Amino acid sequence: MTNKFILAFDIGTTTIKAGLVNTSDFLVSSKSSIPSRIEYPHHGWAEQDPNILWNQVVELTHRLFSESDDASPEEILGIIFTAHMAGVLPIDSSGYPLRNIIIWLDERAAGLPEDIWAGFPKIEGYNLFRLLKFLRYTGGAPSKTGKDPLSKIIWIRKHEPDIYSKTSKFLDVKGFLIFRCTGSIVTSQDEAHLTWLVDARKNRAIWESSLLKDYKLSIDMFPEIRDSIEVAGKLSPEASSELGLKTGIPVLVGSGDVASAAIGSGAINDSEPHIYIGTSDWIAAHISRRKTDLSHYIGSLLSAIPRKYLLIAEQEVAAGAVEWMMSLLGFSERDYSSVEEAVNKSPIGANNLLFFPWLYGERSPVDDPSLRGGLINFSFTHSKGDVLRAVMEGVAYNIKWAYTHFSKITGSNNQLNIVGGGALFDVWCQIIADVLNIKIRRMRDPGDACLRGAATIAAVGLDIYNDFAEAVAHYQVDKIFVPNESAARTYDKLFRIFKEFYSKNRKIFGMLNPH
Repeated sequence: MTNKFILAFDIGTTTIKAGLVNTSDFLVSSKSSIPSRIEYPHHGWAEQDPNILWNQVVELTHRLFSESDDASPEEILGIIFTAHMAGVLPIDSSGYPLRNIIIWLDERAAGLPEDIWAGFPKIEGYNLFRLLKFLRYTGGAPSKTGKDPLSKIIWIRKHEPDIYSKTSKFLDVKGFLIFRCTGSIVTSQDEAHLTWLVDARKNRAIWESSLLKDYKLSIDMFPEIRDSIEVAGKLSPEASSELGLKTGIPVLVGSGDVASAAIGSGAINDSEPHIYIGTSDWIAAHISRRKTDLSHYIGSLLSAIPRKYLLIAEQEVAAGAVEWMMSLLGFSERDYSSVEEAVNKSPIGANNLLFFPWLYGERSPVDDPSLRGGLINFSFTHSKGDVLRAVMEGVAYNIKWAYTHFSKITGSNNQLNIVGGGALFDVWCQIIADVLNIKIRRMRDPGDACLRGAATIAAVGLDIYNDFAEAVAHYQVDKIFVPNESAARTYDKLFRIFKEFYSKNRKIFGMLNPH
């Protein structure tokens, strides 16, 4: 399998990456990246111009091959996209985008659909009867934050009726790029599940007519649901001309970023968790039966492995807080070695400085858009290193908070895999190991988890490997972080204060940041 490559794209909120992934070891032989162009037209809004996005994909493809000596376009076996999820893009009958993509960060649709939150009796703020119906079919329900596709679709119908009347299909981010490549209108199991408009009870998603009827939506407005490993279509002559690739290359359905990273983490066995540290973070594990902890916003989405679910506890801010603090403290962009050096000079516990990473509200273990971050116990004696360590520790406390509830579903584990750009910090991986008091296993090239996972999906779909277990056996572990018992005891004390701060201040956040 020498010189056989998958061309994989990872469409992130901060960065768009393209990589040539070798199918023999799933290492990224060559890659190129470009900043994402996200627009924020109003407070709480977040959009992405689909035409600019496509042009960026074209630019990255040309750049990748012009700068790489590893592969030529003739050696590409398949193309696959992974992307941030829960985006909504209406297109007309000719496939023309009718507006910008409303991306996952967008909160304009907070409180929609209104019937979910109205009437009595209620549980966790939901109308009990509406909630029970969603849980029956989907195992979850839309969040009050408005970040779910159903909420965004209803917002478009309510506030942009002209666009809604012209809409032929609603696509997600990945689905739009597949359409531009092949003309096929498809979505993956995980993306379809996240609309909360499917019956996902039998380990696959089927558009549910009764849920669609409840919200006066036509099944014709939604794509065909396909498995991640299926070929969505072949690269069209028009797309191949733009991309500089040969016509007819298979384009895989793929999966969203969470499901792709879950594969790329190497943790594919049932109830085997991994942690992802990117701009946001999550804990996830593949499971065979759908499970939900609604009160802590832990739910199951269909995964990239056909007929499996992915149990997920997602948190809004992780490495994004480190980047933000680096900027405030005057560190140069990407000067991560100086950050690591400063953090290592600060003692465990950051001299009792505590950071709360709720810079954009929170989802798990509390679904609360009013929460905001902060530093407490700050004094003149604290250094930049203390502040940066406190940020890393605060994210780790937040992960432990979610993991406390997550592990009640998966059972206890003696190690967790870790991936994502934030995992490149040795000191942060050690902090997480100490805070959780669990061995942490960092995969090689943790920042490439999404590209690696997407390429693995393609390799299985193209029958290069028989199954995911055979493919993932070729992954490599970079380093193992063993918890320090003394540090774990210190962190246990501070973690209790972390949780107590939330319980005593959540009402104040609600008054300061009403939704």
